[in-house]
Amino acid sequence: MDFKVESVGPCRKKIAVTIAPERIREEYDSKFSEINDQVALPGFRRGRAPRTLLEKRFGSKLADEIKGDLVKAALEELFEDKSKGVEPLAAPDIDVEALAFVPTEAFSFEFELVTKPEFETPEYKGLEVKVAPVTVSDDEVQAGIDRLLRRGASLETVEDATVEDDDILIVDWKAKDGDSVEARDDNAYYPYGRGVIAGFVAEGLDAQFAGQQVGAKATASVKVAMDDPREELRGRELALEAVLKQIKRYSLPAIDEAFLKKHDFDDEAELRADVRTQIQRAKARGRDSTAEEQLVEQLLGSVEISLPADFVERELDGWAQRRRMSLQMEKVEEDDISKQIEAARADTQATIQSDMQRWFLLDRIADAEDVQVTEAELMQAIQEIAMAYGHPVEQVAASFRDGGRLAELQNQIRHKKARAAIRATATLVEDASLAESAPEKKAATKAAKKPAKKAAKKPAKKKASE
Repeated sequence: MDFKVESVGPCRKKIAVTIAPERIREEYDSKFSEINDQVALPGFRRGRAPRTLLEKRFGSKLADEIKGDLVKAALEELFEDKSKGVEPLAAPDIDVEALAFVPTEAFSFEFELVTKPEFETPEYKGLEVKVAPVTVSDDEVQAGIDRLLRRGASLETVEDATVEDDDILIVDWKAKDGDSVEARDDNAYYPYGRGVIAGFVAEGLDAQFAGQQVGAKATASVKVAMDDPREELRGRELALEAVLKQIKRYSLPAIDEAFLKKHDFDDEAELRADVRTQIQRAKARGRDSTAEEQLVEQLLGSVEISLPADFVERELDGWAQRRRMSLQMEKVEEDDISKQIEAARADTQATIQSDMQRWFLLDRIADAEDVQVTEAELMQAIQEIAMAYGHPVEQVAASFRDGGRLAELQNQIRHKKARAAIRATATLVEDASLAESAPEKKAATKAAKKPAKKAAKKPAKKKASE
């Protein structure tokens, strides 16, 4: 087969394919041989029918079949042969039936193909990035210990107190539409600091209750979610009124011998050291993640990646449809919907383009690193997703298989490995002037909430921080 590849625009190629008569003849010989072995024509034993009779009986049907087989074989050869430099993003649209085909002549056809962007792979090894130093304060350690203590804490009512962080407030609340009370509850538990009460996102409620005593009142305007279980309230805007009835506070247990023994620590110093280590590790993971993103941004700034316009437009149209549906469910006026979508369109397009460029860059680096994803790694990722959402592993695995999303998950793992490969050779320069980034704070908070319990003591004692 002969291929001529011509660039006709960014991420678009025109392919001309010519298949010699000799190759076509081989296909016919093979097909007729199969038919002769499988079909017994009247007057002839199986495998003994004359070729001319077979051609007369099956020639027309075989022509269409062979034409389709040759197109399929040409695409397979084009895509599998890396030397041809064609990496498709989608299968080409070829009307096989409309292609002219004469069995005794060369078979030629053309088509256009959307391909991956062509760009020089930037030098991604040996980069440098500034990061904030990883430090753990005594307050963070204490917060981690307090969260561990809270697992065994008792919730007690405090008298003559003012509202503090992590208090549980007992409130009477009502949600009103004008003068009509649409929902209410007395003696409801409200975790102070969450900003959510009885399923309502009530911004400003915490600020109003801060430092207040029993009897304090607070109000907030709330927009009920469209998936709220109270069907009659969905999508409505209500005025929330709350009255503080009691303040409850966790009474933390003492760090005594029983507590230390339960968590397999010899003394309080060992507990504090272990919690500090866990927080430090979590912060380091957050710092590394931030560094990887900064390194990828560096690389994106050093290379020009032209994108297939129709792919960007398709993603943008998909976003617009989803946004329109969401706003319609919120009963926004049609004119306002169009205005909101148009106002956000340019920024959304820039985000889509940035995300696509990042995808192609990481995919190229994954190829350069020969990154492979094993079945075990796929299953581990599925197990982590199942654990995060509290669903059975088998159910999550089935949803990925049935929804055709395994390839997407595989790509996510490949790109994660590509980011790690970029960071592995990079130099992370600590800069004390950099503020702690949000990912590091999030990681530290998570670690503080879940200090690791030490392993069971054995002859060779191994601590959680080791």
